[in-house]
Formats: sequence, structure tokens, C-alpha cells
Amino acid sequence: MDAQKTGNLINFLRSKKSLTQKQLAQMVNVSDKAVSKWERGDGCPDVGILPILAQALETDVDSLLKGELPKREMTKEEIDVMLKEMEANNPNAVKYDKQFIKPDVKVCYYDFLRPDVFGRNEMQDLWTTASILCEKLKTEFSGNRRDFYSIKITSVDQLNNGEFLQGIPSLTFFYSYDYNNSGFSVEIDPLIGKQLLRQDLKKYPELMEYDVDFLQIAYVNEFVRLWQDLLYERTDKSISREAFEKPLTKKTLLPRSTNEEIGQMCLLISFEIETDSGYGNINFQLSYDYCEKTLSKLNFFNHNEPLCRYLTDIKSQPCEENIFVEFGRYLSGSFDFEPGTIFITNIKFKEPINVLVNNEVRYKGDVLAVDANFGVVIKEVIPQEKIVRYDEEHYLAIRLGGTYIPKEDINKIGENTVLQLGTAGCEPVSIIQDGKCVARGQIVIADNTYAVRIIE
Repeated sequence: MDAQKTGNLINFLRSKKSLTQKQLAQMVNVSDKAVSKWERGDGCPDVGILPILAQALETDVDSLLKGELPKREMTKEEIDVMLKEMEANNPNAVKYDKQFIKPDVKVCYYDFLRPDVFGRNEMQDLWTTASILCEKLKTEFSGNRRDFYSIKITSVDQLNNGEFLQGIPSLTFFYSYDYNNSGFSVEIDPLIGKQLLRQDLKKYPELMEYDVDFLQIAYVNEFVRLWQDLLYERTDKSISREAFEKPLTKKTLLPRSTNEEIGQMCLLISFEIETDSGYGNINFQLSYDYCEKTLSKLNFFNHNEPLCRYLTDIKSQPCEENIFVEFGRYLSGSFDFEPGTIFITNIKFKEPINVLVNNEVRYKGDVLAVDANFGVVIKEVIPQEKIVRYDEEHYLAIRLGGTYIPKEDINKIGENTVLQLGTAGCEPVSIIQDGKCVARGQIVIADNTYAVRIIE
């Protein structure tokens, strides 16, 4: 029993129940000085008193012994209730007008500094593969490591390299498998790394370079072999297993020394491990190029789903998109839309962008994520005398997407109206030249200005 941790927990639970030290002391038949001593970490409750103390604090004996409450994942219902309470209690919360979308869809501002470049199916495929790895690691630990209690996958998330590096300890066990050349990396928290090496982090807090080497030889090599085997098995095997292999190119205690491109997106797969010393993580960081140039090209994300075409009733009215959201229109020219080329607009980052109806800029709006799709919330209705009309035959436009609103309902669009576009958040946007889509790209920020990087 850690006296400091147990004391902090007793103090927290007592305060949560609005009990004084004297009231708690009377409930468990001890002096208030004893309670004060526990909470200061100067001593621990006798083992015989733990059951009645746990009952008084509405917890369990195991939590008092460990000095921490058990972790529990919130249910979807609890999360929804919490979000609704937060929204209700926030006087500054935006009240969206959802008349043109389903009322239960999730709406939030879209962050172009952290774009959704990977779709739900891709992330689900990686979750499934990581779950298999998790089971294999459980088998690995259960056979010879009784100090490891549990391991589970906690998340598959997309973020940029800078966010990942900021979210891990500045000094940690870090292994790069040719990350900057379409590869991946593995990070192991100090607590878990030390535990694997059978070292007590409290007694030996220093992380040494030879620890990095020993951990690699004893565990990391096998973890990575299992991981690459599982990934390769899901591909079309159009290349050999040897060619698929990513070599270890750097091992370090300083992950920021790996010179990763800070703004580049990556996929992060996190495993949480509980040991007799506490909780820690093992993270697999997959570079954007590893997912796109290696896994995608080898059909790792191929679901073999049937191609579906939806038929339209012959008597129904056509619903072609009549509202478009664009990052401006520009002079057309003989452009070379080579992949990697960046076209910079004249719209500053976070400025509202154009919402067009019949080639007229009727509204200005901010970009949203509406469920899995792009969306826009109207921030300004343009007065009739200030409406800009585009009659030019030759032009270049960067189009986020479009939607259909019946003609008779367009005038119902006002401030805070939300429109859901037909473009998924992970899909590239369209570059329109003279009315035709000539290329697709990813919205990026260049010199604090919206721009588009050509993908195809």
C-alpha cells in the first residue's frame, strides 16, 4: 500500500461526499487525527479497518490498497448525457439550425490543421488488426509475466506528427522503422519499458541508452515482427514479405530528434497496459505515406464489398447539387496539376468561405464536420446589393463540396444554418476548371492561408 496515494484517494472520496475528517472518523470508529494522518500520507489504515472504510467512502478495498479508482470506459449513453449537459451549461455554445440535416448527427468545427485524411473503414481495419496483435501480446505476457495484469487497445486515431510528439514523454523508448521514408514508429512509455526490463522506475528513474538496446532485443523486435506479419497477411501479397519489411533505422530516448515533419498526418494505435506499478502505453505511429503508399497500394484496406448503384424512380424529380461551397474562384490558365503541387488561395485561414447558389455568393460560412462528411455553418447572409455573381466562362475553383436544397427552401437558410455536403471528410476536394473537375487535392494551410495540395 502506497501511503501517499491511498491518503490522496481517501481525501478525494471524503471531500466528494462532503464529509469532515471528524464525521468520517466517527463512521469507522477512529479518531479524526487518524484520518488526518492517513490523508497526509504519514500512515495507512489498518488492514482490518479497510472494509468499513471502503463502505463509508463508497468504494472497494482494492482501490484503497492501490490508491486509485478502477478505470472504467464510459458508455455511449453516458457520453451523450455528458455532452448534452456541457452544451446546456455553456452560454456561449452555438445553437445550430439543423432544419436541413438529421437532428441527431454530430456537428463540430473542422480543423484543417488536423484533417480527416483516413476514413472510418481504414481505421476499423487497423483496429481489427491491432486487436489480433493485442491478443497475441496477452498470450506473450500471460505465460511469463505475472506482473502484467492486462493489455487492451484503447484507440485508433488520426493526428499530425507534432501532436503525437507533444503527447508522449520527452524522454521515452522510441524506435523508428524508416518512419520518414513511408514507415512507422513504436513508442513505449518509461513505466512499461522499465517494467519489461524488470526495473523499478521509482528506484531507477534514469533512462539509459543501453536500456533502449536491451528493450529492443528482448521485446520490441518480437512486437514489430508480429505487427508486420499481421499487416502483411491482410495485403494482396503482390510483393514479398522481405520487401514489405520496414527496417529499424533509429532507436532513441529522444523522439523529437527523429526529425519528423511536424504537420504531416499519421495514424496512432494505442495499447494500454496495466502492471503492478500502474498504467502505461505502447503506441504504434503509422506515417501517412506508410498507409497510402504501402498499405493502400497492397490492398490492405480492400473490403471486397460489392459495387452498389442506387436506382432513381423515373417519376421523381432530379436533385442535382445546387449549392456549392468554395475557397474562391480564380483566373484560369494552363496549369500543370502535378501531384504535390500546392495552389494558394487569397483566403486567410479561419476566414469564412463562399457558399454559392446559382453562381452567386449568397452566404459566407465556416467549415464543419457533420458526421463523416464536410459541412458548413452559415455565418453571414450577403445583402442583395453586395452579392457577387460569377459569369466568367473560364475560371479555376477549389470546391469543398455541394448539396441540394429545394428552390422554395433556399430562402430559409440563415445565420447558423448547417448544410451537410456530399463530400466525406477524408475525401480530397475538387479542383474545378471551366466547369469540369480536373484534379483533386487536400486542403492545407500555407503561410496562414488556405491552399490545396494536388493528390491526383
